[in-house]
Amino acid sequence: MEPRILWYAQSAVRIDAGGLIIYIDPYQLPEGQPPADVMLISHHHRDHLSPDDLAKVRTERTTVFASPAAAPHLNGPVQVLAPGETAQHGPLRIRAVPAYNLTKFRSPGVPFHPRDEQHTGFVLEIDDLTFYFAADTDVIPEMDEIGPVDYAFLPVSGTYVMTAEEAAEAARRVQPSVAIPVHYGSVVGSVADAQRFAELVPDQVRVWIMEPA
Repeated sequence: MEPRILWYAQSAVRIDAGGLIIYIDPYQLPEGQPPADVMLISHHHRDHLSPDDLAKVRTERTTVFASPAAAPHLNGPVQVLAPGETAQHGPLRIRAVPAYNLTKFRSPGVPFHPRDEQHTGFVLEIDDLTFYFAADTDVIPEMDEIGPVDYAFLPVSGTYVMTAEEAAEAARRVQPSVAIPVHYGSVVGSVADAQRFAELVPDQVRVWIMEPA
């Protein structure tokens, strides 16, 4: 059975698979979205950890997994996942993977997303499918150990994350069947970045440029 995938804004996505509703970095959610069974938070920046949006879909039954950078900013029960750690929730297996900058700097020598802060991407396995959520990152060596995957959510807007050209290189490394460009349209970047990415990915990769849910 094919999963249902929705993109809301920035890197906020929802995956419905295996009987679970999974939100990653919920942001700018419209009203009336179904409650989360699982919520994943990659890091603490406001377009990834939005308390107002978390409150729209978090209930007492929601299990929250968060990076070491995000967990201190969350209320209620949270399971912390650092890069390299794994967790299981029913049919869902979660592996936290590194996400950091090599070439995007807040000031000289100070990256927007430092490696030592342990921001995370996520590799999800459910229904015999594998999803890679890159989070805010550049092309990093650890990507060589992730693929191939069925779906990859890759940031494309540059400035704080990969450019479209760099995201295409990430796709070559991760080898997704489907690549979904994210992290544009709200804070930085535009659909032109997603379209440029689609022009550059390897021929065997299908690109879904999604409309906001």
